[in-house]
Amino acid sequence: MGDPAGIGPEVLLRGLASPAISRQGRRAQLTVLGDLAWLRSVSRRLRIRVPWSRFGWIDLANVPPGCRPGALQPAAGRAAHGCLAEAVRYIKEGAAEGLVTAPVSKEAIVKAGIPWIGHTEFLSRAFHAPTVMMFVTKGFRVSLVTTHLSLRRVPGRLRRADLLRTLRMTRAALVGDFGIRDPKIGLAALNPHAGEGGLFGDEERRVLIPAVRAMGRSVQGPLAADSLMEAAARGRWDAVVALYHDQALIPVKLIGWQEAVNVTLGLPFVRTSPVHGTAFDIAGRCAEARGGASSSASRGRADPRSMISAIELAIRLARRKFSC
Repeated sequence: MGDPAGIGPEVLLRGLASPAISRQGRRAQLTVLGDLAWLRSVSRRLRIRVPWSRFGWIDLANVPPGCRPGALQPAAGRAAHGCLAEAVRYIKEGAAEGLVTAPVSKEAIVKAGIPWIGHTEFLSRAFHAPTVMMFVTKGFRVSLVTTHLSLRRVPGRLRRADLLRTLRMTRAALVGDFGIRDPKIGLAALNPHAGEGGLFGDEERRVLIPAVRAMGRSVQGPLAADSLMEAAARGRWDAVVALYHDQALIPVKLIGWQEAVNVTLGLPFVRTSPVHGTAFDIAGRCAEARGGASSSASRGRADPRSMISAIELAIRLARRKFSC
């Protein structure tokens, strides 16, 4: 459900009401975990016709009275965290093979007195599993070596062990989750022109090139990031590995932000999420899912397409991962 005061509940409900997810629901059992009374109130207020009987529901009834859409509230953060904690328990009991998380507010959770960094870190600790963040949109896939880190700290955090872990987990996901038998991965350079032989920095020589050599023929690089991302957008690579946040997210936004999905690699189950946040400023005005170039976000309404894509991808990955 995510933060009940944000756009998570409405994009979730709009996704469940979409024909795409209705069709997918025949191929997988979907269970929604959250406050059922709150979700029903959202559906009534926004006139979302949800086929309630097609899905399973776990009612936590944890949204407190007085919670209001569109405002950051510690009580809403506590409810969102409670949903995630219950989802972890549910998965550990073997009741689910995948998890789609709606957006939460870090500030709301922390103000509720709960230590919080993010979904990925929470799940990594809960399942004692090293994880990697991957973004997927329109056939473009990019994994991150570092995530939420100031740019000036990135060079010092580029360690060969972390780079190799990201490359290996990306390759394993391409083979095992996406069904690509012989994947081709491009590694982005840190510096302009891939360091220009050391003129612009020595990270390529010291860290990146040794890691590429250790990976064998499945990885090429380090390659100048601007050329690499353009070639990947045209399908030259099955995935690219970026070294820092914006190096990955800028091409994702340009290629297909509305349909983009965040995938957590390394967990013993499938986890996806939409790529947007809680968007408190537009909560309560969800648009119909539409194709085309126009953006419903530009009209001040939340766009459910990323949530729909996250649910669809989770189903596909879970079917592949657990059908063996």
